[in-house]
Amino acid sequence: MKLCGQISVELNVGDYIEAADHQKRLEDILKLVRAAYPDATLAMRERRQRKALPLTRAAPRAASTGALNRYADD
Repeated sequence: MKLCGQISVELNVGDYIEAADHQKRLEDILKLVRAAYPDATLAMRERRQRKALPLTRAAPRAASTGALNRYADD
């Protein structure tokens, strides 16, 4: 059986310099983790907030009878 453990740290940073500082700190922590788990990795990703979209009502559906269309034989 193969498992994947994940630790997530949410960061709010002002710029790339501050982000690099946090990455350095996490890499230092990763060294401690690698002592027990040598294959541990660190992935840094930018997460953007989703824009709130206004809710709209769904368009009414056309009434359907379930009957098939009739085509003329030529």
